[in-house]
Amino acid sequence: MNRRTFLAQLGVGGVAALSGCLRLEGLDGGVLTVMPLTSPPDATVVSATDERLSDASLIQRALDHVVQRDPHETVDFRLNSDEYETTAETLEQLPYYDRIETGASFPSGYYVSHGAFVYRIICKPLCSDLPFVSAKNRRNSCWTDAPKDTTTLPEA
Repeated sequence: MNRRTFLAQLGVGGVAALSGCLRLEGLDGGVLTVMPLTSPPDATVVSATDERLSDASLIQRALDHVVQRDPHETVDFRLNSDEYETTAETLEQLPYYDRIETGASFPSGYYVSHGAFVYRIICKPLCSDLPFVSAKNRRNSCWTDAPKDTTTLPEA
């Protein structure tokens, strides 16, 4: 690579970084959304007692909180970066329902049953603009701000 090509590539990268086009997802945490829904007919619904969720205390606490508060209400929980990473890794082990693949009107997400209810769970990262860093979330685009009524998870 000659000097001119190198400087041109460096300039394009610098402009992209300084314009906020490159983001690091999840550095500022994320939002865990628990939404009561009827499960799509072709979605795999996982029980909250499934062994893949047995060590997922954040998800279990979120489900318990929603059921105790109002099982028919959607709740957004603000997660710090460690909580976001742990929750996202746990959810990636579960079957994901993608409405684009099925052409259905049900929202995409992870479907988990808890007692008599089925919940759609998503874990969406908050983005931070950092120079020269880029990350992609396979499931959801990131938010730059948490939703207005976001709460924190109750202590265990």
